[in-house]
Amino acid sequence: MIPCRLRTRGGLLLAGMLSLLALACMAPTPAAAWSGHGTEYTLEVGEGETTLPEFVSVAGTTAKDSQGGQVAVAIIRNGTTVYKSEGNEGYANVPQVPQPGETVVLESPVGHVIGSDVYDGMPTIDPSTCVGATTFEGDNTSGFTVEGSYVTYTLLSAKHRRYNESNFSQAQVKTLTGTSFGGSFLTPIPSGATVTVKESLKTQLSGEATYTYISERTEPANKTCPTPPPPPPPPPLVTPLAGALVALGHTKIHLILKSGYRDHVRINQAGTITQDLYLRGGKLPAVAASAHKHHKIPPALLLARGTATSSGAGTVGIVLKLTPAGRRKLKASRRVSAILLTTLRTKSGQIATLAPKSLTFHR
Repeated sequence: MIPCRLRTRGGLLLAGMLSLLALACMAPTPAAAWSGHGTEYTLEVGEGETTLPEFVSVAGTTAKDSQGGQVAVAIIRNGTTVYKSEGNEGYANVPQVPQPGETVVLESPVGHVIGSDVYDGMPTIDPSTCVGATTFEGDNTSGFTVEGSYVTYTLLSAKHRRYNESNFSQAQVKTLTGTSFGGSFLTPIPSGATVTVKESLKTQLSGEATYTYISERTEPANKTCPTPPPPPPPPPLVTPLAGALVALGHTKIHLILKSGYRDHVRINQAGTITQDLYLRGGKLPAVAASAHKHHKIPPALLLARGTATSSGAGTVGIVLKLTPAGRRKLKASRRVSAILLTTLRTKSGQIATLAPKSLTFHR
């Protein structure tokens, strides 16, 4: 015997009807009609096509009632029902797919809404899920459970609409973050396979009943995988900047006063050469032509400075012109001890400093 609820309309029910309903409730019912659990309502949207679209159709919107009761499915656009189908054996279907933004509704019985969802066009299958690949990727609705699979359909008889299914493989969904998913198949997707991704969300209703909304997309696997972007070019090889002072000769003070100090520097690539000649005894900067900073030791006196540019590797002549203070110092001295600083620079920002060179000038 199964439990039976007698609902009255407006509080009135004839006594004869009560007796008939009571007998019906006491009558034995086949086990298949009562599962011992609450009713499972399912609303499913299927979009796409298989490799045999004229024989294996997947597009449509379906409502199901596990107890085999009256059920209806509808597609609503801007508040107006544009498609609707009713069934009395727990199944109703319309061979239409809603557009994103339209609402799908399950009623059981007709007129009593069990659940409704706004179709968002999800999920989708990424082109990388292609023939020969094991990847399974795409986009989904946040918060939904995602499953996937592929199968191969082989037509056996067009006349009798017979076909065979083979090479079925379930996807392993490994990542599900926000609105995207990722996973893999154990074996590469074979040629001619049809790939399916399904997302679902189950809601608990009163009386142990459940309502599950399912959205499914089916597509033939892409025959050609997308070409991966080329790897970025390797960074250009940078030749370390280097140089050297060419042998320096003895120079008299009167020659420096007349035409400046001259020397030659070898550089291994295009760049700028800067030389500063300082009087020994003060604080020297780290590189030539750098700004003086305040130190406890007074900065060294800059006697002369020169700059030259090289268009490539080679030896460059440089003329260092005296500063006003340097000229006064040399004019008043019979012997001057100095330090020559040389700095090399490139347009790419490389800097190299040569070892300081000690020089002594006599009148």
